[in-house]
Amino acid sequence: MDKILFRTDLNFLPIQDILQWIDMNRITCVVSIMLKIEREIVIYVESGKIISASSKRKGLSFSELLVNSGRFNESEVVHALSESRLAGVSLIRYLADNALLPLSELTELFKQFLEAVMLDLFTQTSGDVMITTDIPPSVTGSPIHLDIVRVLFDSVVLFDEHNRDATQHRNEAIEALNKRLYDEDFQLPVLPSILMQLISLMEDENTTFQDMARLIMTDQVLISRILKIANSPLYGGTGQVDSIHLAIVRLGMREILNIVTAIELNSIQHVGVAQEKMQVLMDNALKTAFVATGLARLCRVDPDEAFLGGLLLDLGKTVILSVAKDLNIEEELLEDLMASKHADLGALIAKKWNYPESIQNLIRYHHLKNLAGLVNKIHSVIQIADNLVLSEGLYVADPKLLETLGIKPEDITDIYKAGIELFHQIKSV
Repeated sequence: MDKILFRTDLNFLPIQDILQWIDMNRITCVVSIMLKIEREIVIYVESGKIISASSKRKGLSFSELLVNSGRFNESEVVHALSESRLAGVSLIRYLADNALLPLSELTELFKQFLEAVMLDLFTQTSGDVMITTDIPPSVTGSPIHLDIVRVLFDSVVLFDEHNRDATQHRNEAIEALNKRLYDEDFQLPVLPSILMQLISLMEDENTTFQDMARLIMTDQVLISRILKIANSPLYGGTGQVDSIHLAIVRLGMREILNIVTAIELNSIQHVGVAQEKMQVLMDNALKTAFVATGLARLCRVDPDEAFLGGLLLDLGKTVILSVAKDLNIEEELLEDLMASKHADLGALIAKKWNYPESIQNLIRYHHLKNLAGLVNKIHSVIQIADNLVLSEGLYVADPKLLETLGIKPEDITDIYKAGIELFHQIKSV
């Protein structure tokens, strides 16, 4: 039975320190690292030398490296794996014993694989590590013995080079995005005409129900959609609403504006952008707007401000997607840029669309945490709504924050469900 030398976590003791300790003491052991999403990396060490390793991560295995090197095709590697298991030896030993690769080339390929494993481990902030004695018989007798210090040194050099390349690539991508966003060759989305007119009407304190009705009646498609929503279970009253005038009376002018905003923004087309990804962003924006509105009413803060803040919260991401389609930016980097720049861009859109400065600031600072116990209610409402939508209702807010806002946990559940129901009503029209 294997003896456990010790257990630790990569957050407490990084892989570099663990391997250096093994090298210093010339230990024979098995280093098992269990990372997130149930993927495991195992490193086998004999007298302080690395003799074998394995990884269950897709795209990071020695057999895949052999195929990618061009020395073997996939069927040949599968055959070698099968034969090595029948013989009860490691793939490395099977390849060496059967002279399928010169030892120097086999050693170099394994070193490349091990460096890739190290690069993966260097980026991990947590992971359970267990050091045990007694190497399996299938691994013993390996023809490869790599010096730990040398492997670590070469891996650190590669890691630094990758970081420099990634930083340079990121800076180039940011520069290209900024050039497109702020130069004349790119225009931010234009707010639909009827929505701009409705916003102007709402800014006039003398506007009446009749003024709003006259404007909406110029768009028959919009009328039918509003009537369908007004007669939905969410708004349903004692009787059927059959005119836009009655719909405005039942829902209120502000609610009509919110619904029209949701309908019109959902109809904006983004040419040349992956529609599935764009649709997820737009759908989440609508959901956040509706949930934020419900929370705002409960907290007795401006529901219209909450609606617009929630709706425009991540609209900057849609702009980045629209611009990035011509810039050949890698997916991982694009996600990073959207996360880091979308708030400022969302505020820029709100400014272009003449929304109040309060809305612009709400969008710009929506990821900012409450400091020194000071709670900005509308800001907190937006953050809770955003987290609820992203977690599909599973987000658990800070009890102290909820107490400050005057919200009970069960209230959040009800408001989230109501907001999602309204979202589906909008999508169905």
